[in-house]
Amino acid sequence: MKNTDNKKNGDSLILIVDDVPKNIQLLGKILDNKGYQVVAVTKGDQVVRAAKKHMPDLILLDIMMPEKSGYEVCQELKADNKLEEIPVIFLTARSEEEDIIKGLNLGGADYVTKPFNSGELLARIDTHLSLKKARDQIVQQQQELQQLSETKDKLYSIIAHDLKGALFGISGIADILQEDIARHEVDKDIKENISLIYQSSHAANQILENLLMWTRMQTDLLDLDSTKFSLSECIEESIGLYEVKARKKQVDIEFESENTMIEADRQMISTVFRNLISNAIKFSDSEGRIFIQVDSTDDIRSVTVRDEGMGMPEEVRQNIFNPEKRPKREGTDNEKGTGLGLLLCKEFVKMHNGELTVESEPGKGSEFRVTIPKKSTKQNDLPVD
Repeated sequence: MKNTDNKKNGDSLILIVDDVPKNIQLLGKILDNKGYQVVAVTKGDQVVRAAKKHMPDLILLDIMMPEKSGYEVCQELKADNKLEEIPVIFLTARSEEEDIIKGLNLGGADYVTKPFNSGELLARIDTHLSLKKARDQIVQQQQELQQLSETKDKLYSIIAHDLKGALFGISGIADILQEDIARHEVDKDIKENISLIYQSSHAANQILENLLMWTRMQTDLLDLDSTKFSLSECIEESIGLYEVKARKKQVDIEFESENTMIEADRQMISTVFRNLISNAIKFSDSEGRIFIQVDSTDDIRSVTVRDEGMGMPEEVRQNIFNPEKRPKREGTDNEKGTGLGLLLCKEFVKMHNGELTVESEPGKGSEFRVTIPKKSTKQNDLPVD
C-alpha cells in the first residue's frame, strides 16, 4: 500500500477509514493493485483532518467504529463545504435495510457489506469515481462560463458607455458643422467632406445601437416600455435622420399620414423604422423613390416601406431574417452593413406580437410591411390557451 500526501497525475486517491488494521491492509492491497493511491486512518475523529489534507476522490468508511461511528463521520464530511462532494461508500457488516437507508440519507453514495467481494467493491468504486469526475468537469465548465459571462458583461459595459459616448460626441460635432455650412458660403469639397462625416458618424451610431440592442435582447435584458405616442410623428423623425443621406443619393421619400396613435415601446418602434428607411435608401438607385404608407383599423396599425431599387433574389429574401444565414449585401453605392438591422426589426416587431413581412423582386425593389396591434402586449405575456 502506498501512503502519499500528493496525487499522481491521472491517479485517484482513496481514503480508507477502518479501526481494524487487517481490513486496511486487505483493502489497501486490492486498491494498490488497481493503481489507486491510498491513505488510511483508524479513528473517526481523524477523518475530517485527513480528508482536508489529502482531498481524496473517494472515501471508504467503516460504520462500526468506537468513539465515533461512520454515520457521525459522514455527517461531519457533508457539513463541510470543501468536503461535501467527496463520495462516501460505507463498509458495513450490517445488512439491515434501515441501517443502509440511514447511511444513504446521511449523504452516503453507496455501501458494501462485509465480508466484501473485491470485484463488486472495485466496480462500485469505479462507478462513483466516474460520477465524481463528471461532476467536477461540470463544475469547472460552470466556473469557466461564469468567467466568460463576467468578461462579456465588462466588454458590454465598455462598449455601451465609452464607445457610445465617443461616437455621440463625433455625431454632435458633425451636427453642428452641418448646421454651420448651411448658413455660410463654404467650398464645395469641404461641404461634401462634412456631409460625409455627418452621415458616417450617424451610420456608425446606428450600427452600434443595433449591436447593443441585439446583445441585450440575446441576454434577456431588453423588455417593453410601452407608452402612447404618434406613430406618424415617429416615422417623420426617422425620415428626418436620413434626409441628408437621401438627398445626397437623390432619393425622394414620399410619406403622407394622418396623426395615427399607437401604444408601444417607442425606442423599439423607432429602431424598426430607422432601419427600414436606411435599408430602403441603401438599395435605391439614384433619383429613386421610397413610399411609406400607414394604414390603420380600430385594433391594427400597418406600415409599408417600399422602394424601387435593386430588389433581391428569392434565396436572399428567404434568409433575410435568418440570424445564421443573414445576407450581407452592398447597397447601390457600395454601402456596407452588418445585416443585424433587419434581424432587430423582426425581433422587435415580434416582441410587440406583430409581424414583419417582405416582398421583393430583382430590379423592381422591395416592400417591407410592419403590422402591430394598436395596443401592444409583449408576446411572452400573452395568455396561454
